[in-house]
Amino acid sequence: MKEMFTRRRIMFGAGGVVVLAGAAYEGRRLLRKRYAPSPYDDLLALLDDRDADAQIGEAVLAGIDDFDAKAVSEKVRARLAHQPLARVAVADATEGRVLEADGWVIPETLALLCALTAKAD
Repeated sequence: MKEMFTRRRIMFGAGGVVVLAGAAYEGRRLLRKRYAPSPYDDLLALLDDRDADAQIGEAVLAGIDDFDAKAVSEKVRARLAHQPLARVAVADATEGRVLEADGWVIPETLALLCALTAKAD
């Protein structure tokens, strides 16, 4: 009678477990939607859904006459230099720095990020 646990079976089983664990760990990152490179990728990486953010950005851009993407990106980078986006957005709202986009009131930094997303796409 053959042994149930041979060295070969154990190695194949362990290898299979490692492959499945790696696929589960990296699968989401490998299957996510890819976007064309832009000069604002460091900022746009802070957003979860670039397609939805681009729609919001279009509404923000409709209310801004002279949008200079380079100046806006520098302004946003300066604000986010030492704080996470959530904290900056809360500070914007409490200090009254908000923009209106299609009936929605959005913290200024988040609205400008969405506008950059719309410009990048």
